[in-house]
Amino acid sequence: MAKQYVVIGLGEFGKNLAKYLQDMGNEVLAIDGADEIVQELSSDLTYVVKADATSQEALEALGVKNFDVAIVSVGGKDVQASILISLILKDMKIPTIIARASTELHGRVLEKIGVNLVVYPEKEMALSLAKKLTMPNVVEKAMVAGNYKIYEVKTPVSFDGKSLQELKLNKRYEMTVMLVKDVDEKIEFPSAQTILRKDDTMIVLSTDEGMRTFSEENNGNI
Repeated sequence: MAKQYVVIGLGEFGKNLAKYLQDMGNEVLAIDGADEIVQELSSDLTYVVKADATSQEALEALGVKNFDVAIVSVGGKDVQASILISLILKDMKIPTIIARASTELHGRVLEKIGVNLVVYPEKEMALSLAKKLTMPNVVEKAMVAGNYKIYEVKTPVSFDGKSLQELKLNKRYEMTVMLVKDVDEKIEFPSAQTILRKDDTMIVLSTDEGMRTFSEENNGNI
């Protein structure tokens, strides 16, 4: 079911987020204080307006209190405005408030005032790039619970012809193999006796630490 989102602050992060949310079938109200930005995005976004988001009256006039989710994505340097807008949204009882933080301290303040989710786009992008560079044959698919995530990995050459029982992946890498896909796209739900081949792709459950160890030990062998 589509939700109603209000995105406040239309820099690179905010405008792209608003576009993606709209493209996914959601109703999006995009707000920025700069005329040129609003005009630039008027052809891409259905509802984009110029307003002073640090004014509760302005937000109420736009009906922001009726939205399901509010995202505060004002520029990283404008910490004071980010905090003030988040406080106003909290007072307006928006069910879910997400805010962009530029520093750890900024993020802690946002959490203290009741922001539901604090995001660090630059930090997360840097981490994602670092993972791609250091673990080129590992694709992160989804967060599951705690430190565990689902990954897609190419089977190392050193695993060729060996069974899962023999490899003891859970002990070595905190890794559980959920699916094995061969070169012909045939999918197998593996058992301890499943024999791996070098051209197989594995869908696994593991931790970041486990995957780092896996990548360090097998990068030259994948």
